[in-house]
Amino acid sequence: MRLRCPKCRFERLVAFSCKGRLCPSCTGRRMADIAASLVDDLLPEAPYRQWVLTFPWSLRFRLAVDRALFGKLLGVFLRTVFAWQRQRGRALGIRTGHTGAVSFVQRFGGALNLNPHVHSLLPDGLFVRGASGNEPLTFVPLPEPTSADIEGLTHKIAARLTAVIERTCAWPGDTDAALERTAAAIRVALATAVEPPLPKLGLELLDHTSSDAPLCAKIAGFSLHAARVVPAHDRDALEKLCRYGLRPPFSQERLSRRSDGRIVYQLRKPWPNPQGATCLVLEPGDFLRRLAALVPAPYTNLVRYHGIFAGRSRMRRRLPAPPRKTPSDMAEPPAKIDTNLSRFDDSRPEAPTAPAAVVASHTPPPGAPTRNRQRSIPWAQLLMRVFHLDALACPRCATPMVVLALLSEPDVVRKILLHLGLPADVPPTAPARHHDERLFDGDFQTGAPARSPP
Repeated sequence: MRLRCPKCRFERLVAFSCKGRLCPSCTGRRMADIAASLVDDLLPEAPYRQWVLTFPWSLRFRLAVDRALFGKLLGVFLRTVFAWQRQRGRALGIRTGHTGAVSFVQRFGGALNLNPHVHSLLPDGLFVRGASGNEPLTFVPLPEPTSADIEGLTHKIAARLTAVIERTCAWPGDTDAALERTAAAIRVALATAVEPPLPKLGLELLDHTSSDAPLCAKIAGFSLHAARVVPAHDRDALEKLCRYGLRPPFSQERLSRRSDGRIVYQLRKPWPNPQGATCLVLEPGDFLRRLAALVPAPYTNLVRYHGIFAGRSRMRRRLPAPPRKTPSDMAEPPAKIDTNLSRFDDSRPEAPTAPAAVVASHTPPPGAPTRNRQRSIPWAQLLMRVFHLDALACPRCATPMVVLALLSEPDVVRKILLHLGLPADVPPTAPARHHDERLFDGDFQTGAPARSPP
C-alpha cells in the first residue's frame, strides 16, 4: 500500500498481511482485534479473574490431537467453577445468580513446547435479575477467594476431570481414531514438541508448582491458578489480559540464526526456574517440528464462550452495555509505550504526538452500535489503540495520509523491494518427501532409525 501526505508530499509503503496461522504479526493483529471486540462489545463493567488450568504431563499429547476430549474437560471445568460461584452466592442470599466465561485455548508453553491449557476470564461475582425480569442484569460482587478455597476447588476439578478421562480412555479405539486423523509427520512433531528442548530436566521439575503461591493449587497433575484479577474500572488492564490469552506462540523479535545455521530463541525469563536456561538453541529441522506442533487444527475455535457470554444464552442480551473507549483514552500513551514512528520507516525522524483530530478520525462516531460488531477494527485504529501510534499520520506534519495505490503486481513489487534494499526473492521450497512415516527421522511406533528413500 502506497501512502502520501497531501501537505508535505511525504510517502510511505506498508506491506500487506500474510494472514498466516502461525505468523506473529498476523496473529498479533487478530489478538488486538478480538481483545478490543470483547472489551467494547461483550464484557460488562465488572471485576474479572483469570483462571488458568493446566493438565498432567501424560495427557498433553492426547489433548493436542483429541479436540473432543479437550472440549469435554473444558466444559466440566467451567461448570464446576460456575457451581462453586453460585454456591457462594446462595450463602450471601443470591438465589438466581448467573455467570459466564470467555476461555482462550493455548497449545504452547514458554519454551516452544507443546502444552495445551486454557485461560478463562470469569466475572468475580454474579449477574442477578431485577424484580420484573425485563431490565438489564445487575452485577453483585462476591468475596475474594482464599487459597483454601482454591485448593478445595482444585480437588473437586481434578476428581471430575479424572473421571471423564477414565471413561473416555476406557475405549481403546477412541485413542487410535484420534491418532489416525493426524498425519504421521505431525504425530512425530507432536511427540517431539511435548518434551521441552532443554536437556537433563526431570518431569518433576518441569511440573513443579510452588505451594506457597497465592490462589494456586496443584492436585494429581492438574494445576489451577486464580491470582490474577482486574478491577472493574480498569478496562485497559482487561483488554491487556485478553491480549495475553490471545498472544502468538512465539515472538519473532527473539529469533536469530547462528553462523552454523542453528536457530536461537531468547526466552522471556529463565526457564524453568530463575537459574535455568535463558535461550534455546535448535537445529532448523527441530525448530520447524516444534512450530508445526503449535499450529492448531483447521476449524478449531481458540476462543470459547460459556454461560451468559455464550451466543445462544438468553441472558446475553440483558447484560449491561460495556463502556466504550473515548478518543481521549487513546490520545495519551502510557509512559512505557514507545511513540517513535520510525519503526515503520527507519529513514524518518521521530514523529510528534498526533493531534486529537487525527485520533478522532479513527474512532467510531458516538451513535455507532455497541454490540454485535460484524466488521473488524481497521488496522490503523488497532495500532492507535494498542501502541498509541497513528500510522496514517504524517511523521513530519501529523496530517492524515491518503492511499495512492494498492500494489500487487509481482514485477512492480520486486522493483520497489530492490530499490529499498530488501529481499525480493521468495525462499526456495524443498520438494515433498515420501508419505511413509519411517522417512521422518525414525518410526513413530517403534523408534527405528529412518531409512533412505527409494
